[in-house]
Amino acid sequence: MKILAVDDDPFILELLTIMAARAGFTDVTTALSGEIALAMVNENSTVFDCLLVDISMPGMDGIELCGIVRKIPGYEITPIIILTAMAEKDYIDRAFQAGATDYANKPFNIVELHARLRMTDELITTRQQTDADDTISDDTIQSKKHHFDLSKKVAIGGVKNLITYSALKNYLVQLSHAGVASSQVVAVKVDRIKDIYQRASKAEFLYALTEAADAIDTAHRTIGHLMAYAGDGTFVVISSKASLELSVALETEIQNLLDGRETEYDNGDPLDIEVSVGNPIRPVLNKMQQQTIDRAIARVDSRIVEKGTAKKPPNIRLIGT
Repeated sequence: MKILAVDDDPFILELLTIMAARAGFTDVTTALSGEIALAMVNENSTVFDCLLVDISMPGMDGIELCGIVRKIPGYEITPIIILTAMAEKDYIDRAFQAGATDYANKPFNIVELHARLRMTDELITTRQQTDADDTISDDTIQSKKHHFDLSKKVAIGGVKNLITYSALKNYLVQLSHAGVASSQVVAVKVDRIKDIYQRASKAEFLYALTEAADAIDTAHRTIGHLMAYAGDGTFVVISSKASLELSVALETEIQNLLDGRETEYDNGDPLDIEVSVGNPIRPVLNKMQQQTIDRAIARVDSRIVEKGTAKKPPNIRLIGT
């Protein structure tokens, strides 16, 4: 794994190099400013697999650098770990909104940093394997409609506040006690997603997901939030809202937005996108972020069942006399 470490403090860069080497990662390049790091990334002579970036730097700070790097071809999903002594929720939100994958606090805990680097390396390996699996022959294309399973957390671009699923889980871990007290997690799912998946081409399917994601983002426009696609037509949203309210109003707002867009398949047939929204839950104050997300997804699945049951006509039998 090729690492680019960015910090205006030479001592921190030396420390990061030593700590990374102890975890088995010896290929570390250092940069003393965001401007120098950006020039290295743009050189194209070396493609970095991971960036370790300090937030507080003169000139271009780490959050600005993160946002610029995300727009460089080939670096759209490259892991970027933000390094900072700032634990305030505002900094955490801004870092992840800019495209950060993870967040490590100073002073560094060597065990924690090693764990983050190993998880990053595993993430890169998994993505490379997935990309290899998705590269199929022309003969296979004829018999396989999509290059990916419905459960895959496919990348959706062009939607504000939409980050990767792994980054969302890391964000949930980083929320401070104050942040958790004013945050909630809710899941939104596209109804009959299997029908859309089976009928749509890859482009049409991603179009449907993008429209759904954009409507979800728009419905949260007045509330600070981050969201991610979790596969199976499901989106998970973490929002800065203190009160836990039933999600019927939110569901109606998202549905109205989608209904107004009149989405279609390429042949002009209507692509009716309907959604269900589970009731929100409060994140727990520990590292069981997956448990929190799983509970939110279970609630939206229950909502779909509830709606399906409500739509069933009553079972009436006429008994002759």
